[in-house]
Amino acid sequence: MLTLPFILSAVSAATSGIFAALVLRRWWQKRAQRHPAPHLLAWGIGLLTYFVGTLAQVVLSLVWSPLFFALWYWCGALMTAAWLGQGTVYLLVRRGNIARNLQMALILVGVMTLPWTLLLTPFNESAWRPGADMTEIYRDHPDENGVVQPGIMAGDSRGTVRFFSPIMNLWGTIALVGGAIYSSILFQRKQILRDRMAGNWLIALGGLMPALGGALIRLGDPSFKYVGEMLGAIIIFAGFLLATREVEDRTRRPAPQAAD
Repeated sequence: MLTLPFILSAVSAATSGIFAALVLRRWWQKRAQRHPAPHLLAWGIGLLTYFVGTLAQVVLSLVWSPLFFALWYWCGALMTAAWLGQGTVYLLVRRGNIARNLQMALILVGVMTLPWTLLLTPFNESAWRPGADMTEIYRDHPDENGVVQPGIMAGDSRGTVRFFSPIMNLWGTIALVGGAIYSSILFQRKQILRDRMAGNWLIALGGLMPALGGALIRLGDPSFKYVGEMLGAIIIFAGFLLATREVEDRTRRPAPQAAD
């Protein structure tokens, strides 16, 4: 069913999937060269959850699946922004074990919430319908007559995993967007690495897109959710490619030959 949510989710899944593969491949190459790059691993995990969450939206627009609904909620509402922000923390905070301790807390929340979301949260399957906008039906919502209908996560389930959602998203967005803005301003003041400066501005802008969609959902307007996800994936990907272009050019440039 080629609905707008299906199309936007498919584009988001394809973009984030390619992006995740690129970042994780780069991390693996650096690991093989004995150059640990924990920021790439954290970004790769965040992009992988971005991919899984948007892929779940594609599946859920066609068929009902408790597994994919749980993954959709766990990835999108809890993990993606937090892991992307964690990558930026690793890149900017080099002293002590601050970044590592934050990652341990993030892993703990993930381990706590994943089984709860998959196994212990009751889902109201009757709220699902083919081609439905998941952001509208996952919670209680009024129908065309103004009568409130129970959502997929109805009743007591809203007070469990959903407790962590605003905390994880707020922290991850602040770390990702704030870190990108800080880096851009730093490069701009020093008048160096212009591609990195521009790339970080794009990353900051892209990080705001899903956050804006989530904020509008909390205000009762889910219309920007899918557009924000798609724009976020595309803009962050473009920013990453631009920010790393100078590094790639230097690594591909042949070393100068000694004079005879």
